[in-house]
Amino acid sequence: MGFKIYSSTLDICDLNSDGIGKLLQGVPSGRICGIVFYGVDERVEYHALLSRLKSAVCRSLGRRTPVTLVPQYLLPKGGLSADIYALDDTSDITIRERDGICYGLLGGGEGEGEGKDKGEESLLFIEGIPASDFTQSVGVQSQEVFERLDATLAECGFAVDDIVRQWNYIGNIVGERDGKQRYQEFNDARTRYYAKAAWNNGYPAATGIGASYEGIIVGCIAFKKSGTCAKAIYPIDNPLQVAAHVYSKSVLIDNAADAVKSTPKFERAKLIETSHGVCCFVSGTAAIRGEQSEDASSARLQTIKTIENIEHLVSPENLVRYGCAPHELKYTQLQAFIKRAEDYDEVRAVVEQAYPQLPVVYTIADVCRKELLVEIEGILI
Repeated sequence: MGFKIYSSTLDICDLNSDGIGKLLQGVPSGRICGIVFYGVDERVEYHALLSRLKSAVCRSLGRRTPVTLVPQYLLPKGGLSADIYALDDTSDITIRERDGICYGLLGGGEGEGEGKDKGEESLLFIEGIPASDFTQSVGVQSQEVFERLDATLAECGFAVDDIVRQWNYIGNIVGERDGKQRYQEFNDARTRYYAKAAWNNGYPAATGIGASYEGIIVGCIAFKKSGTCAKAIYPIDNPLQVAAHVYSKSVLIDNAADAVKSTPKFERAKLIETSHGVCCFVSGTAAIRGEQSEDASSARLQTIKTIENIEHLVSPENLVRYGCAPHELKYTQLQAFIKRAEDYDEVRAVVEQAYPQLPVVYTIADVCRKELLVEIEGILI
């Protein structure tokens, strides 16, 4: 199973079924398995805006679809941007909803429950799950979100260590509460949740990035393949960087008296081999060498170093180092998170020079370290 990503933009004033219909023009509607919106409407509370988006998409497509709303201001001039995930093969799509969470099960048949046979390979696309109350602590919000995520995975016969890509949006990510950094508090909660699994295929590729509001939102893609001896899931590390899940405590921020300082549990990339081709998820990547941030004062230099990190990570030579075939991968999508709006032109110039003609979404978001000004993630096939 493989999918294409279509990128489009929408004026916030066109947030209705007609506007969504225009957004989806040219996309095979019957093959859509998920839509991720980026944008902020400061006049509307997050959950209310998400509800409006879900309703408009449902009216336009005539069915429910996994919808994620990432509350980040779209550069250069606001509005909404959408990444539309659509299958580019004949895999079956089953769209369901559980406890208000919509998910798409691809190639997995109709059975439910952990004991059911899901066939040769299955991919599960779970929309972003927001905490119900953004005023609660990061720990409380994270526990709620992970419990709902876990129940959805279990209903579809997946375990937590089947997650191959996870997106974690953390409002005020580098802010502190009672001496504990919000990102560190999230990492502690994630570590507790992940402790139930063996992670024999490595942790997911992941992004932990800031967002408007002070909420926690988590979405993911899970994948599993059975009935074959061939390895299909590869964690990809980067020799230029220390693996995030083995960072030393010196780079983790937590000044609370009961500090745990759990490391961020993710791989630099995760590659999956399906019956229809290869897909590589590149985690949120910044200007870190070893485990130290570099070029703290320059968004341009940080962008250059970030791209160097990504290119080394997905090079055929590096894939071979981690057990893969030397695949020649092609970018389908990039997302650039920029801390300061005034750096947009400079960052965009570097990205467009490196990746001409590639659709890139640019948003304003705090990165997980105060000195980091840019983070980039992507998907390759």
